[in-house]
Amino acid sequence: MSLAAVVRWSLLGQLLLGALIAYGLIPAHWPAWMALPLGVLPPVIGTVLVLAIELLVGAIADPRRPRTSFAHVLRVWLGESIVSLRAFGWRQPFAAGFAEPPRLHDPRRPAVLLIAGYVCNRAAWTGLLRSGLLSKYNVATVNLRPVFGSIDLYADEIHAAVEALRAETGAQRVILVGHSMGGLAARAYLRRHGSEAVVRVITLATPHHGTIFGALGHGANAREMRKDCKYLTTLAGAETAALRRRFVCIATLDDNLVVPRTSPLMPDAEHHLLDGVGHLALIEDPRAWRLIVQAIEATRPDDIEAARAA
Repeated sequence: MSLAAVVRWSLLGQLLLGALIAYGLIPAHWPAWMALPLGVLPPVIGTVLVLAIELLVGAIADPRRPRTSFAHVLRVWLGESIVSLRAFGWRQPFAAGFAEPPRLHDPRRPAVLLIAGYVCNRAAWTGLLRSGLLSKYNVATVNLRPVFGSIDLYADEIHAAVEALRAETGAQRVILVGHSMGGLAARAYLRRHGSEAVVRVITLATPHHGTIFGALGHGANAREMRKDCKYLTTLAGAETAALRRRFVCIATLDDNLVVPRTSPLMPDAEHHLLDGVGHLALIEDPRAWRLIVQAIEATRPDDIEAARAA
């Protein structure tokens, strides 16, 4: 079953449950149909409440120094709530079938593959693609399946997408951009298929060293994102310093899901820290978009030769 279908059924179940709860609580003199719009409230309240708990746990487990203001935390929470509700209430379940930007057979144009994260599909990149910032590049997206499978299972999905992008565009090597678990999937691909087809890897809020929330997620992939777990240790052990120098790691100091907040930073890689934005909202932050473009533009022809030699 596709991620879009999983999210659709989950959303439908939440709405029906919310409507039943509302029907049982509304006054007897109210019309029964009022339970339908009121049924939207429980899933909305549940989402924003979970995000608030994540921020609270993150603040306790990995407190910022110096401490931020309540207004700062409130802005992060509201921004993350808006992005999450839009992503899982519309884009992920209903708008993932959009057409990708047209691609040209031109080896001189950078070829970019966008990889979404845990329980996300290609719709996570809607904002970036609509921004037009990647219009000068050949861009493709990939969905990771199975939804709750081991991260290693995504290596072949990414390999197929990389080879298809290279064949279509004539590019010798591609740039991988992964959000959250998507960055780990990119590393799993590199371990299984090698790095000859990849010149740069850009990761956003990827738990390279795991997260305390990994133990609470569903599926093998969630367990493989536990803090300092064996899977991540083994993955890192297969990488050289030369390979890690091809990585650009973008992290947020206010990550509500990847805790500790230093987890998205790999040794030997280029690091960028942003402020005032949550985990999922980072993928829609214009500052992160500009850093992605900056990293793509900084990938020169001699980098491709260096990648071949590494």
